[in-house]
Amino acid sequence: MERLKEDLRKALALALPGQDIALERPRSGDMGDAAFPCFRAAKAMGKNPAQLAQELASTIRIEGAELVAAGPYINLKLHPEIRAKAMLEALLGSTPYGSASATGETVIVEYSSPNIAKLFTIGHLRSTMIGHALAQVNRYLGCKLWRLNHLGDWGTQFGTLLAAYKRWAEADNPKLDQDFSWADEIPEKRRSPLFRLFQLYVRFHQEEEQSPEMRDEARLWFKRLEEGDPEARRLWKWFRDISLAEFQRIYDRLGVGFDTLEQGEAFYEDHLKPTLARLASSGLLQDGDAGAKIIDLSDVGIQTPYLVQKADGTSIYATRDIAAALFRQKEYDFNRCLYVVGADQVLHFQQLFAVMNKLDPWFKGRMLHTPFGMIKLPEGKMSTRKGNVIFLEDVLDEAVQRVLAIIEEKNPELPDKAAVAEMLGMGAVVFFDALNDRVKSITFTWDRVIALDGDTGPYVQYAHARICSVLRKAGGDWAAKARPQNVLDSETSIVEYKDASLPASMTGLEHPSAQALLFELSGLPEAICTVQRENMATALARQLLAIAKSFSGFYTNCPILHADNPPEVRESRLALCVATARALRQGLFLMGIKAPEEM
Repeated sequence: MERLKEDLRKALALALPGQDIALERPRSGDMGDAAFPCFRAAKAMGKNPAQLAQELASTIRIEGAELVAAGPYINLKLHPEIRAKAMLEALLGSTPYGSASATGETVIVEYSSPNIAKLFTIGHLRSTMIGHALAQVNRYLGCKLWRLNHLGDWGTQFGTLLAAYKRWAEADNPKLDQDFSWADEIPEKRRSPLFRLFQLYVRFHQEEEQSPEMRDEARLWFKRLEEGDPEARRLWKWFRDISLAEFQRIYDRLGVGFDTLEQGEAFYEDHLKPTLARLASSGLLQDGDAGAKIIDLSDVGIQTPYLVQKADGTSIYATRDIAAALFRQKEYDFNRCLYVVGADQVLHFQQLFAVMNKLDPWFKGRMLHTPFGMIKLPEGKMSTRKGNVIFLEDVLDEAVQRVLAIIEEKNPELPDKAAVAEMLGMGAVVFFDALNDRVKSITFTWDRVIALDGDTGPYVQYAHARICSVLRKAGGDWAAKARPQNVLDSETSIVEYKDASLPASMTGLEHPSAQALLFELSGLPEAICTVQRENMATALARQLLAIAKSFSGFYTNCPILHADNPPEVRESRLALCVATARALRQGLFLMGIKAPEEM
């Protein structure tokens, strides 16, 4: 298929010298497999775009395909047998469809980055799963990948937590729930030490609204922490240890991994003085109000000064981000560093990138903020300070329970019901997030986030399970052809299969429903590349939905195991089933979703 597209590009380049030959993907297979818009070329030649399309279509010949003029477009339409053979060759071979062995690029993806001593909320899902998909796709496309979790394990918030702990938690038998009636709704299994710390954090911020002097108490504790106070360091380490244990449990459930959890904000403590010295020697550091240190960026159009050291001499996350960028330059020599962080940090990253460009032109164009909209509650923005949050694990548990109830009703004999419910529940939550445009905020409602019907993860997962059921009924080794040969975990991005031979004939795949499915399968590589180009998984989620819907049409209109089918029709349609199952599983896996074989 790519060879035929390349033949068209070459033919158009000869007919239109000096023109940019960029092919597009038509909206449907009925229109063709590739399209060339004639607008720019026609304008340069002083012709009508539709007239130019007609002229080119009548003069260019591509073996194995036909050219059709449709208004101002030239559409390349592969012959049905050619399309079927091309797609089955691509999906039944041992080489992963659409992947690349090497690009020469080193890519850092920084994502998730939760704050220590705070439970995961539904808001953490976006950074974690958007980042996971970007990491998976970049690795799938051949990049050398580093997955970093820039933990919020340093900063003023620890002054708050230390002050709160000292005020209330060290008393004998502290009743931390007494001022939190909403805590009664939290399952006992979630009343962990980390949950207690979360309560302390919320309580401190509630009470400081009435007693502003408490803020000075928190700032003093953070200053003690930065100065190495033994008690502050002891408690900080304990807070960090119990947080990491809880975080790892959630990451294991999500199937998310990192190359290091050690390069959080605290990791750069020893780098702060050298970083400030370099800023000073570069002439960037200036005195701000009351002895604070700032960087003036007005010369590059950023009017807000960049604060890098507070008046009391303590650091701020901006300082640590500069130190991290310098460390990553030396340690990883990266081509791209993606910061998967909420849209409310846009100004911070504009400032950070401007500073790095001034420090060393090497950074220019290598650092990219990948912002995403917030998940909001109907009454407004979530806030851990106020305690109005939806905990991520509550959402996951609710989704799983809803799925389990449906399984008990419709398929109570299903083996491993709990495991399947976990796959589908997680699929619903993760796919919902991926399907939404990354830059738009989402209002959380239970029915939207964990929907099980419509354009959802379970719909795509069901298509995969239905195919596996067909292959099991077919007997022989058909089911094995759609089963991966490697362990699928956070350390891999490629689903590996054994080579499966092509059917002897493509008879049975000329039906329009089969051709429509083949067309949607051909769009998977471009969807994966779009994830890398646009830094969001929406295109991949939409393409998987298109494949699943097309398979439903194929399943309905093209009997696969019908007794009256000639052997060659049965074989070709089963081969297309295997190809579709492989495509769906790979696409879901890149987003962090498992594909059940039974539902």
